[in-house]
Amino acid sequence: MEISNKNPKNAIEELFDKISKEPTNEQNYLELGKLFIGEQDYKNALEIYESLLRVNPLNSQALINAGSIHFYFRDINKSIDYYTRASEIESKSFSIYLNLGNAYAELGDFQHAMANYTKALELESKNSALFNAIGLLYQDNKDYLSAIVYYDKALAVNDKDAETFINKASAQMSMHMYREAIKTLKKAMAIDPDNIKAQICIANSYSSMRDFDNAEKAFNQCYKINPNVYQTYVCHAISYSDANRIDMAISKYKEAIKIAPDAPNAYILLGNIYVDQKKYVEALDCYKKASQIQPEDAKTYTFIGNTYFMLNDLENAIYTYRSALLYDDKSMENKLVYLEILQEYIKRKESVK
Repeated sequence: MEISNKNPKNAIEELFDKISKEPTNEQNYLELGKLFIGEQDYKNALEIYESLLRVNPLNSQALINAGSIHFYFRDINKSIDYYTRASEIESKSFSIYLNLGNAYAELGDFQHAMANYTKALELESKNSALFNAIGLLYQDNKDYLSAIVYYDKALAVNDKDAETFINKASAQMSMHMYREAIKTLKKAMAIDPDNIKAQICIANSYSSMRDFDNAEKAFNQCYKINPNVYQTYVCHAISYSDANRIDMAISKYKEAIKIAPDAPNAYILLGNIYVDQKKYVEALDCYKKASQIQPEDAKTYTFIGNTYFMLNDLENAIYTYRSALLYDDKSMENKLVYLEILQEYIKRKESVK
């Protein structure tokens, strides 16, 4: 089948015309879906695959592609449904089981994720992407030793993948193996000298070791690679705070906020510093901005409630703790604090009367 090479728009129109004339030609749907994906128009690509599945519900490629788009849209349960239907048609497909494993891992379902990864292993016993995925699954479940074992298996197959070295270093850092992590990260940097993620991890490792001089050098290298990465500024601020250089930490948080005003972390961490300095009004302003960004985050409301309490504004503290409990009604700490402040508020009201 020849498709016009003038531009994607013409090719898309041409394929729509072909589909209208040959509505049962499955290849036309697949080609059209591929074009939409090339244009990053995933919504229309999904509609095309759905149309194909109405023509033939057993088209495994349409099921796989639709599952991948649902995964991209974070609709993981639908993604699993499509991949499972595809696996029933192609029971010997390595990629389907890998995708299913990734989807279950995203849900935090270790058992089903590992079951599908195991099926994938039976089909391909030496695949670096699969080993890396299993490593991530173990790491998510805080089994860092097992994670490192699988990252090493992945690197034995492909030692030119910087991301696997970074994943291994992350597991090492979780085990406080900072010197080993730095060695691992330097291998990632040797493969990809401009890898900002690896360089930030190197800086964080030095900071965790309280080697602030080398941490500073590593953060400065981050800025040389890319001066506009939000995470660099946040991590640098944390390092300054750990080194008790509070003014520098505040400055870095403010720079982070300028780069990404819609990211909540810098506001919260800056608010925490203001609380330590007993600057409660400034802290409250930071926490409220974070709450506007993530209005259903119970922890942010807890920070606001704590700050109101510090300001002796019990009425607003009660209101804010109630909001925190609305979004997380299982927090026993919040319940106890809420009841304690409520009792104090009632006590004061009665005293005034």
